[in-house]
Amino acid sequence: MSFLSAIAVISLSLMFPVLLSLRKTGVPGIASFCAACLLTALAASVTLAASVVPAWFHTVFGGALIVTAGLLILRGFLQFLGRNPLGAWPIVAILSGVIVILLVFSYAGNSHSARIVMGNGILSLTCVLIGAAILRHWPREQAIAPYMLFCCVMVFLVAILHAFRVATVATGLDVMDGALPPPIWTTAFLAARLLIMPLFFLGIILMLHGWMLANLRRIIAHDDLTGALSRRAFMTAFEQMFSTAAGSRQQTAFMLLDLDRFKQINDLHGHAGGDAALVHFTRIVKKVLDGRGILGRLGGEEFGIALANTGRLDAAEIAEAICTAVRTTPTRADKGTEIGLTVSIGIAMADPGGSLADVMVQADMALYEAKALGRDRLSMAGSLHAASVASARALAGAAAQMRAAVGPAHSLSSTG
Repeated sequence: MSFLSAIAVISLSLMFPVLLSLRKTGVPGIASFCAACLLTALAASVTLAASVVPAWFHTVFGGALIVTAGLLILRGFLQFLGRNPLGAWPIVAILSGVIVILLVFSYAGNSHSARIVMGNGILSLTCVLIGAAILRHWPREQAIAPYMLFCCVMVFLVAILHAFRVATVATGLDVMDGALPPPIWTTAFLAARLLIMPLFFLGIILMLHGWMLANLRRIIAHDDLTGALSRRAFMTAFEQMFSTAAGSRQQTAFMLLDLDRFKQINDLHGHAGGDAALVHFTRIVKKVLDGRGILGRLGGEEFGIALANTGRLDAAEIAEAICTAVRTTPTRADKGTEIGLTVSIGIAMADPGGSLADVMVQADMALYEAKALGRDRLSMAGSLHAASVASARALAGAAAQMRAAVGPAHSLSSTG
């Protein structure tokens, strides 16, 4: 047993600095996990010294350490899962009650079996609560789901082992009059109980690393100012949506949004005012979308929206709702000055068999047309109105070229 206890102590001692190194990363519950790992290592050290310390000390002190570690693990998981954690005073109160009861049994009753039942029973109940918290508040990040499952299995195994220990002691089977000799039974049980805790903390470390990697991916995929998808992440998601829609022969709508006169906002209210306008605008658009489609910041004040399985009328209604919400919901600069916002939107439909690049070009042309028509409006690529505006632009361009060509000749004839 001393050999297995030494392995447990060494394993937990190696995991403690790993957990401690994660404190600066801001992982929820990391402080509780660090303290729990340290206390579990100390409890394993007490087991290692069981042959040289009194039985009551081993049971009371070791039991108090492992019960405290279990309560801290429960606190850490509640923090990690975004739930209200156990406060310091409830933990102190529970621990004080456990110590008092164990001391009473040690000195008054001198009941070794009662101390085992009490300590193992409380730890088993705590582990059941930890497993229930994991199952009830399963994380949304799929990247850490395997690690959470591993932790859940481990914590229920700990609960089962200690509950089985309680049952054997309470029923008098601890003397093991059965088929297995007591040394084999004792060795197997203590080995499982000692080595499962390092495995459990290994699962916690993997879970925390998985959370950090998922959080890093989320940070990279989102614009740090507005929270919208970054350009690269948006294009990746849009391409996947476009391919899926093409396979099912469904339409995909793409919107190109541009805040009107954003340079004037920066000039009048400074970059802080411009940032506030962008954040406010993103919040409004997300509220209007209400989970429909994806929103990305393509650069500066330009944003993109992709909507799967959406027709022209639905896309136009959503764009009109965005224009109205932005127009009627101004924001404020740092000094309290009101900043009025409007947005121009170009819409293009991605039909099955089309090209993603063509859709974006069409949306860009539609956005230009919305700007040319006076801003604060939407323009649908391929519409009759948009076509007339495009024709007017072409005629205006041709007239300008003719004036440029005729101008020099006219001036020469007049001077001659």
